[in-house]
Amino acid sequence: MCSSARLPIKTTVADDGSGPSTASVVADWCARGLFPVEHVWQPDDGWRKSRVLDLAALTARGRYLVFLDGDSVPRVRFLAALRRCMLPGWFVASKRLHLSRELSARVLGDGVPVWRWSAARWFAAPRELLRTERESARLGLLVPVRDRRRPWRSGQPEFSAPYEAYGFCLGMWRSDFEAVNGFDLRFENWGGEDEDIAARLRRAGLRCGWPGPKATMLHLWHEPKLGLMPSNKQLVRDSLSGDHVEAIAGLRELAAQESANRVGASSSSSDPVNR
Repeated sequence: MCSSARLPIKTTVADDGSGPSTASVVADWCARGLFPVEHVWQPDDGWRKSRVLDLAALTARGRYLVFLDGDSVPRVRFLAALRRCMLPGWFVASKRLHLSRELSARVLGDGVPVWRWSAARWFAAPRELLRTERESARLGLLVPVRDRRRPWRSGQPEFSAPYEAYGFCLGMWRSDFEAVNGFDLRFENWGGEDEDIAARLRRAGLRCGWPGPKATMLHLWHEPKLGLMPSNKQLVRDSLSGDHVEAIAGLRELAAQESANRVGASSSSSDPVNR
């Protein structure tokens, strides 16, 4: 997660119980000194993405929050595209291009700089670099004529993230995040927490915009996850059909829990690891 209204940015790594390898990567980036990096960790106690994102938000200090999934790579002009969309009354989401298993391995193993590739470079690349043949038709996500729904253009329709998947890139003012009480901690299985917060942000009066093709994310290959667990499906249904703006159990409840842990010093359930 990045948080800042202007560069330099601060990056907070929200770590849901991974091992020493992640801490080593964070330490390496800290040593480079390019920008501040903080590591917020919680023990592995099942899928608790909502909780660790709220925990990271409590640690972050910026006025604008951007949540990025660890398997999504931003393009080189991502922050410039995002900064133009930081407008009152709006939150932003993006689109993504799915990379193949082979290209993802080269990105992770050899450092192939796909984030620097221009739209022309992508169009010239072999189609096997993308996950499926269907992805070839999605290269239009990388050029500006594809979609002009930008927050600064009047009369534009609201943007809906593909497949209603907002979690791989979601940006909003901190004040708006706090107004909806952050992510809902009740989402304790995979998926749905992003769709829930997007619905509540809209219910709070915000509109969703797209920062444009420079903000299209490059999604690394991984084994497909199963569909939403029944409990999460029900939470999403309740969220979409309900009228609540604030998370039932969210940012404030977590802040109170963390404060009690620090005062009592009797629980180590979610002490941030700062580096």
